[in-house]
Amino acid sequence: MNRKIVLGAMALALTVSHVRAQTPPPQSKSSGAPELAVLLEKSGYRYTKIREGVWEITFAGKNTGQFPVRIALTDNTVVVLAKLADRAELKLQPPFLIKMLELNDKFDSVKLALSDEMLYVRMDMHARILDPGELKYLLEQISGATDEMYPMLKEFLPTPK
Repeated sequence: MNRKIVLGAMALALTVSHVRAQTPPPQSKSSGAPELAVLLEKSGYRYTKIREGVWEITFAGKNTGQFPVRIALTDNTVVVLAKLADRAELKLQPPFLIKMLELNDKFDSVKLALSDEMLYVRMDMHARILDPGELKYLLEQISGATDEMYPMLKEFLPTPK
């Protein structure tokens, strides 16, 4: 009988330690909207607050002219994106879709994405590792990639109004 109790206790201990090992460590507190606002303030960029957790900076490209870049904080992720077109205005034909895939291959750290609403260029980063240098990097990558991709996509995009 003692053997059964010892074996049962060992099985219970192993089960508890196995469950504890699978439990993810608590999330470190992410940088919130106030911290991101401070980073934006220190960045030197002129920005506009769109709503809580969303800001916009206007960039000027050689190919695109002026275009907005949005910075959004969602959960523990900072998303930086530039909209290229409304999806409803796009003709999703094979040459365009192939061009999108080729551009996703050409540009390593940015994504050219097509959502239900729009075609856009984006980068994501964990908020906890965002600092002034990384924010500047994200903004330069998105603005540069948007300006560089635009001439390669222009024939597929709607005419600006």
